[in-house]
Amino acid sequence: MAHIQANILPKSLGYRTNIEIIIPQDKEKTAPAEKILYLLHGLGQDCSAWGRYSRIEEYAEVHNYAIIMPSVQRSFYMDMSYGSDYFTYVSEELPQIVEQLFNLKHIREKTFVAGLSMGGYGALKCVLSRPDFYAAGASFSGAVDPPAQASMTELFGMTKQSIGIYGTDLVFPDHVNLSRLAEKAAELPVHAQPRLMATCGDKDFLLLDNRKFSKHMRKLGLPFTYTEWEGDHNWTFWEASLPLAFKFFENTEANEN
Repeated sequence: MAHIQANILPKSLGYRTNIEIIIPQDKEKTAPAEKILYLLHGLGQDCSAWGRYSRIEEYAEVHNYAIIMPSVQRSFYMDMSYGSDYFTYVSEELPQIVEQLFNLKHIREKTFVAGLSMGGYGALKCVLSRPDFYAAGASFSGAVDPPAQASMTELFGMTKQSIGIYGTDLVFPDHVNLSRLAEKAAELPVHAQPRLMATCGDKDFLLLDNRKFSKHMRKLGLPFTYTEWEGDHNWTFWEASLPLAFKFFENTEANEN
């Protein structure tokens, strides 16, 4: 495996930031059909988290994926009211940078996104906002409800962060609301709808939010899988979620072909 650490200057952020890339060793110069997974970190983490705490390199090699891991601070993958445009960076500019620097060509049927906690929200937002770009997305212990995100930041003593993201009035417009985005995605032709999966532990403090979101998704009829088992908001649970996500993506790719 090639595990690459890079420092880049995205226009959407306006400052230098780090990314980590995992590429199967014999795929450093990839064919256009290479599978790509954007893997998003949680609150208080950065692009190094997945490489340090999970077996992502092993999974990347076994399943032959290029893994792209960005850093987004504590932005909740938002274009902030007072701050940088992190969602634009992850969903639009970063893929362009990846293509330019690493010759990784994006094909919708082979492009996926996943994340944990804050990154779980980010992954679902990416795939629901850009179903033309991502074939599927996966959320592990996702912070799926923006008002709950604001409560989380207050819980961790970061009230100023919520104001930076959402503005002084803490307004949550439809383009950050996963339920509203899912309703729009459900109006697409079946072949254009993204496939989604989510996992959450039965002791996770975000459990009720995930159950509520899952119920809404089932009503909409979108291709969505929700799995819940004994577990908490920790790396033991997220590590166990990874192989389920890769299996889900493999099934998605088979259905697309």
